[in-house]
Amino acid sequence: MHPKRLAVIAFAGVIAAAGAAAAADVTAIITPGTANLTMCPESWMYRSCNLYHHIAVPPHIEVGGKVTLHYGSNPKRYVFPVVRIVQDGDNCTVFSQTDQTDNVESIAIAPCRVSPPP
Repeated sequence: MHPKRLAVIAFAGVIAAAGAAAAADVTAIITPGTANLTMCPESWMYRSCNLYHHIAVPPHIEVGGKVTLHYGSNPKRYVFPVVRIVQDGDNCTVFSQTDQTDNVESIAIAPCRVSPPP
């Protein structure tokens, strides 16, 4: 096989492997201290989501913990249960439930790092 063709095939394999491992569940992360919060309150008429920017978050978040958030122009306090954390590159999303990922309450954190085990 021609060396250039072999190099292209090897490079394609590396790209495919990187793409397959792009998003993964993790148990704990280190944050920069701010995040974007998506809140999706239910009402009897409709369900819509609101995005809040620059929300203060603790420097360490882990599955099974709770994060107390203050957000909105008329400040609200919410205790966010952390049941799932998904890391995709330098971005992490913290979810309050395990089964859905669209139109649900979540905390988007960028950049984030996986926290080493204690």
